[in-house]
Amino acid sequence: MRLIVKLHGTSGSGKTTVARELMKLDPQPRTMLHMANRKPEAYEVHIPGFKDLLYILGPYTANCGGLDGVTDADDHIRLLQYYAERGHVFYEGLLGSEYYGRIGKISEKYGDNHVFAFIDTPVDLCVQRVKARRLAKGNTKPLNPANTVGRVAKIARLKVRLESEFKRPTVTINHLTAAMDVYNLFMEHDAK
Repeated sequence: MRLIVKLHGTSGSGKTTVARELMKLDPQPRTMLHMANRKPEAYEVHIPGFKDLLYILGPYTANCGGLDGVTDADDHIRLLQYYAERGHVFYEGLLGSEYYGRIGKISEKYGDNHVFAFIDTPVDLCVQRVKARRLAKGNTKPLNPANTVGRVAKIARLKVRLESEFKRPTVTINHLTAAMDVYNLFMEHDAK
């Protein structure tokens, strides 16, 4: 069975950067369009040496990407199930980083082939990145870091619940080598 990796992290932790780095492994990743609205819903990535394709879920047409760009929870589930039948899957999103929910329940059917990965970016660095992102967009209002800090606590609680209550596989991703760490998860699984 193919591997599915869901990356968790707060704003500014580097989730979207990991997705973009994975896309760079293919000089011409194929954009998969939603059948009805023709907007990007996933990216097909051919990784040299891999037996299976990698699908990165969600649009990456703005600074932030992933499933935060897909507003319907039913679409999250549809995307996961559809692309998991076709290859490895990587997905991330800020909102989905904090809860198990319906997509968590659906992920149970994949067992240990669905891994919950948690990026360990220090919260101070996340706040700096969020501030820089806001300034780049021309937003000069002072940032209240409470939302970012609060999300870190929620994400940490989810990791504990995944391990203790749901008995689901989790891994910690080093923020300094995040894209390579995620790539290695897929590489090790693909080699089986």
